[in-house]
Amino acid sequence: MKEKPDTRMDPVLEECYRMKEAFAAKFNSMQELYDYLVAETEKNKALGWKYLPPPQPRNEDNKEV
Repeated sequence: MKEKPDTRMDPVLEECYRMKEAFAAKFNSMQELYDYLVAETEKNKALGWKYLPPPQPRNEDNKEV
């Protein structure tokens, strides 16, 4: 399903829609996209890229864990 963005949309959203269309054309499912992103992450880690761990979830007792 193609979405037609509003002609007055800002450039950041236009880029997001363009990327969404490119991914949809390249991958047939979310699983294929996920597998591609995992492989790219592993390849970049092998090249020495550093990745931060995901942020810790908040809980009710103290705002940050």
